[in-house]
Amino acid sequence: MRADPPTEPEQPWDEGRLGTVLSNSYAAFGRRGRVDAPRAAAQLGVSPSTVRRWVRHGIPARRLPEIQERILPPASMFTQERRELTHARESLWDIVDRGAPVNPAWVKQGWLKPHTLAIVLLRDRGVCVPRISRTGSDRSGERLTAAGGVIVEQLEFRNRFRAQVAKGELLEAVRDWRIVIPSGQIHPGRTQAWLADAPRPSLDHLRDHPQVKIPVTKPRKQSHTTVRKTTAEKGP
Repeated sequence: MRADPPTEPEQPWDEGRLGTVLSNSYAAFGRRGRVDAPRAAAQLGVSPSTVRRWVRHGIPARRLPEIQERILPPASMFTQERRELTHARESLWDIVDRGAPVNPAWVKQGWLKPHTLAIVLLRDRGVCVPRISRTGSDRSGERLTAAGGVIVEQLEFRNRFRAQVAKGELLEAVRDWRIVIPSGQIHPGRTQAWLADAPRPSLDHLRDHPQVKIPVTKPRKQSHTTVRKTTAEKGP
């Protein structure tokens, strides 16, 4: 039996998605959901007809690296996100059993209480953003759906740091589909947006199968004599 040929990975800017990319990246929303070609062209230094041709047929291979560099998040942004992910993991280890008292600021700010991570679809833009809010807080729903967003998936985590770890790993999973929305267009999440068509892991998977396994305990009291009992993580 002849084996099927390997499937080519889906390209983020194929299938008519380039118009969505340009519209969001340059605040170039035209009529009927189309890209405002003159506005995008002015930012890219090409003609409006060139933008229209690219949207229809794709960016030529020789120009693609240059355009990607203009639109995709810079390497420094990914580096900062990696630092934040590492810090969230380190904080979880501090909570578990490093022996020092829990940071009192975390308690004061409610970071050890359950937090919800939501994937929010901005339908008019065709992009998703991740948002975290303390579960049950007065403005939780308002924060999650800011800028007209619709929640397409959400999950409660044991504390803020576990939600941050899941968010960081989610952003890494959709890295090739990311865009940066200009300042003032949406808040929060403008630097963490990705195209809505992106394949991604579920929040359940991110919770249950983190890249770095960290055990679960009850948060330690601010005392050096606290006895800690560690259990395997089975839920948020």
